[in-house]
Formats: sequence, C-alpha cells, structure tokens
Amino acid sequence: MEGKEVNILLVDDRPENLLALEAVLNSPDYCLIQANSGMEALKWVLKKEFAVILMDVQMPELNGFETAKMIREREKTKDVPIIFNTALSQTLENILYGYSVGAIDYILKPVDPIILKCKVDGFVSMYLHKKKVIEQNAVISMRTKELETVSAELRKREAMARAVGETSIDTIVSFNEAGEILSVNPAVTSMFGYSNHELIGERVDILFEFSIDDVPKRANVDTIGLRKNKSVFPIEIHLADAAVENEKIYVCTIRDITERKQYFDQLEGLVVERTKELYKMNKNLHREIDEKKATLKKLYESEEKYRLLVEKAPETIIVRKVKSDKITFINETGVQLLKAKSKDDIIGMSMYDLIHTSYHDRAKRIFRDLQEGLPVLPYEEKFICLNGEIIDIQVKIIPFVYGGEESLHIVIRDITEIKRNQEFIQQTEKLSVVGELAAGIAHEIRNPLTSLKGFTQLLDHEFSTESGYVDIMISEIERINTIVGELLLLAKPTQDEFRQVCLEDLLENVQMLMSAQANLHGVVIEQSHAQPIQHLRFNGVENKIKQVFINIIKNAIEAMESGGKITLETTKVDSNILIAFHDTGSGIPSHVLHKIGNPFYTTKEKGTGLGLMISKSIIESHEGELRINSVLGEGTTVEVLLPVCESL
Repeated sequence: MEGKEVNILLVDDRPENLLALEAVLNSPDYCLIQANSGMEALKWVLKKEFAVILMDVQMPELNGFETAKMIREREKTKDVPIIFNTALSQTLENILYGYSVGAIDYILKPVDPIILKCKVDGFVSMYLHKKKVIEQNAVISMRTKELETVSAELRKREAMARAVGETSIDTIVSFNEAGEILSVNPAVTSMFGYSNHELIGERVDILFEFSIDDVPKRANVDTIGLRKNKSVFPIEIHLADAAVENEKIYVCTIRDITERKQYFDQLEGLVVERTKELYKMNKNLHREIDEKKATLKKLYESEEKYRLLVEKAPETIIVRKVKSDKITFINETGVQLLKAKSKDDIIGMSMYDLIHTSYHDRAKRIFRDLQEGLPVLPYEEKFICLNGEIIDIQVKIIPFVYGGEESLHIVIRDITEIKRNQEFIQQTEKLSVVGELAAGIAHEIRNPLTSLKGFTQLLDHEFSTESGYVDIMISEIERINTIVGELLLLAKPTQDEFRQVCLEDLLENVQMLMSAQANLHGVVIEQSHAQPIQHLRFNGVENKIKQVFINIIKNAIEAMESGGKITLETTKVDSNILIAFHDTGSGIPSHVLHKIGNPFYTTKEKGTGLGLMISKSIIESHEGELRINSVLGEGTTVEVLLPVCESL
C-alpha cells in the first residue's frame, strides 16, 4: 500500500471479470491488485495487507473456497473480510459453505455495481476505522502510562508529605481573626522553646519578627523566627484560612529552613518541571480531541453522502430495527412505490401492514432467521400499497447498524411488470403450442374428410336414391370441415373480408338460433337496449361474431342448471358499442376467473378450453375487447366492446 491508499485484492481467473471489478471500484483512495488464481492470491496476502478481498468461487486448480480457507488459517489474515462473487455456485448449500470457510458476504452475479461499491466502501471504512482505533489505543496507552507514572510520583510525594507531617519538625499554629493562638503542634517546643500552654491565647506575632497582617494568604513567605530564648533562625511561613462554624480560622505552617532550604528549592524546581510536562500533555490531549472532532465531522459528511445515495436509489430502501417491526426510514423511491404522500405516512408503520397477509408467516420466519444470524437470500412477496393496490416485489435484506442499533437494510424492487411480462410470455408460448397442435390436428382430419366427402358424392351419383341419408352425411362432413376451419384459427388467422354488419339483425338471429336450446334448459333470453340499435353497424365478419355470441350464450345456459334468465344489453360508448350478456347463474370463483380463457382450461366435464380463447381472438381481430366479470352466487357478465359506424 503506497501512501494513504488502501489495498483491495481482486481474485478471478477471467480477465474480463477483473476489468469489470476494477471499473466499479476505481478510486484514488484504493490500490486495486489483481490475482488470476488462488495461488497468486495467496502470494499477494503474504506480501501486502488488504482491507477486503473479492474472490470468484469457480477457479481452476485452487477454487475460491479452498483459497479462503487457507487465508483464514493464517494469523495475520484471518480477519480480512472476504466477499465471494460468483455466477455458478448459487445454491444454498454452496452459499452456506462459503460462509463456513470464512466469507463475510456472498454476492451473486450479475452484480449491482452500486451495492458492490457500497459494500466494499463499508468494509474499507471499517478497516480504516480499525486501524485508527489501534493507533489511538497506542497513543492513549502511552499517555496512560505517562499519567500513571506522574500519578505514582504524586502519590509518592503525598505519602512522603504525610510521613513528614506525622514526624514533621514544622510548627503548625492555628489562630483566630484577632491573631490569638488557638492550637499548636508538638514541634513548636523543639523549634521555638515554648510549651503548648505558654502559647495558647498569645498573639501569633510572638513567633516571628513582623506582623501577621503583613503575611499574604496562601503564599509561602521567608522570614525570621523568634525563639523563647530570644535567638533567631530562618523560617518559611505558609498561611491559609478556613471557615469553621461560621468563624474564620487561620492555619500557619512554620518551617525551619536552615538546613532544608536547598532541598526545598530543588523540590520546587522538580514540581515546576513536572507541571510543565502536565501542561504539555494536556495540550496534546486537546489536539487529539480536535482531531477526533474533525474525524467525526467527516463521518457525518460520509453519512450524508450515503443518505443522498439511498434517497436517489432506483430501488425502494426501508430500514427497520432487528427487534422491532416498525419502519424507521424509507427513501423517496419507496414513498412513490407505495403510493404515499410523504414519508410520514409510512415511517412508524409495521412491516406487516405492507406485506400481503398470505406472506405474513413466511416473512416472520425470515425475520427470525435474521435475528439468529442465519443468511437470507433475495426472495419474492407481495406488498399492499396505501391505495390498496397489490404489487409483486423482490426483497433483499442486509443487516447493519443504524442510529447505533442493530437494524435491517431492506432493498425492495418492483417486479410487477416483470411478472406480467413473464405471464405474457408463458401465455404466448401456450398459444404457440396450441396453434401448432391445432394445425396438425386440422391437417390429419381434413385428409380423411376429403376422401369421405368424395366417395359419398360418388355413391350418390352412381346409386342415386330418394333417401336423405347421403345429404345428411355430406352436411355433417361439411360441418366437421367447418369446425376444423375454426380450429385452424388458432394456428393461422385467416384474412376474412370485413363488411358492415347490422347489430340488430345479428342479435335477433343469435337469439332465434339459441332459443330452442334455452327452452330445453328452462332459460329465458331477453334483450334490453339503452337506445335504438336499428342503425348501428360494425365492420367485421358476421359468422365469426355470431360464433362468439353463440358460444357466450351456450356457456351461460350450461351455467344455469336449474334454469334462469340471460339478458342481452347494448349501450353506445363514444364510438363503440358495448354488448353485455348477463346470466343468473352461480357465478365464477375469483381464483378461477383469472384462468378463464387460458388454453385447455375448462370447468366443464367435456369442455376443451378452446371456445373462449377463440372467441377472444376473434374479438381482438375486430379491434374490440372481451371482458368477464362475475360475482359468486349472483351470476356472470360477459362484455363485448366493438367499434361501430352508423349507417347513412
């Protein structure tokens, strides 16, 4: 690591992958070192110190798992964060094995660059923080030792002072504001020649040659002591005052400095020197405090940058505490996704207020796994937006610390449109298979039909008879051929000639054709129109629309086993006509309704599941729309919307 750069080791046997990782992590603060194999990675960790290692799992000779295990076995590299980055080993077993050999994270390809950059930046920050803490601990340890040395010296001096006090030959005199002596210690006798009772009540000035009023408080003063025998000697006086029961008392320490003056001077010099050292240490501590404040400021700035990145992220980001299901943070993307007016509408809500009830048990199980420290892979569930809309989402949860508490960083991706596209693709694939099957069936049926029709006509020509059997046979063969032609609509729509069709005539014809079957089942067919329809016409193929209407009415009749009523209602909507077929049947359950129209899906015992699908295809070829609404126990309504043109 040169200068202040942080070493990051990139391990992958594919150069293009290394180049991609280097492009994502490129930074003047990082020294990115590449290794093309596990052996090369082991050589690098022996040479340099790394903040984080990004390692591919699938590598020749020595794979990522084995390399990580060997790195962990080395004392100096056992704590280096290792992030596995792979596109192949994505099974839960491989992921758990990756964590067991020492991985700190397991990222699956394709990698989101922002997430990878944030994770690496986070591990680098922890690495730098750890180094900073080690350096600070070393400084603090050194300062602590110095302070302990000074403290020990001070305690030593204090102990010496107590010992001196107990065996001191210094005279200690206490007196009141009038200067009258209140007490003296035994040393006064050896120093001044007076007994205790001789001094009690006398003025303190009897012990030295100038007035006590001239001695400054709390200061050391050198003067001349006066013994009882009138001899004199050099002394040092220290005067202090204290309040005792609302009375000011003065304490005067008198020291004979004849022999100890030189020692005291040396001691005083030592104290001055030590005081300077303490002042210098205090100054250094203030400087360290300022440095920590600057570091804290930078940390806040980093948090602000992270918050800005989170706010502008294309995915919804939610933060909640590990021990609570309440939402503590959501970004603006999440506010828009959940159709809220502001963050205040969501913050404080329970996660289970957003998760669809059918996913509650699964979500609780996942959160329990997270609390136990188990890894959780991205998973899918449904969210309920604040406006009641249900959306499909993909969830990825990352444990981290937020506001000083263990929290969960929840990344939510809206996959509603992806789900719809997948369903559309599946539906298209089904239709393609149905079309191919229909074409094959139609081809195999029409070949024998040609022979049957030809030989039947030949028999009629050679053995003419008045019996109508031959005509019936030819009519039925033609009917089979017509059904086969309808089946071919699934394989290849025909280019029919569109003509103007009278809606009134078409509905009357359909009602007349279906009235016999309706009477057999006790069903009544009625028409109800919001306005006259005599002049309403649409461009289309009459037989195909008739086929659709007949199929709808036939399904309605079969849905009313005990009889009922079918109502044909027409309403003009802008440039379209809405034809609604209402029945009074038992209705369709909601879990079945969305499957109606899928190939081969039917609720009838002998149904094929193709009728409604063909009907929908016919209506769409007329630039119209077919919709089904049903309420269980109340009946079903099929709506056909067709563009119309009024006749001149």
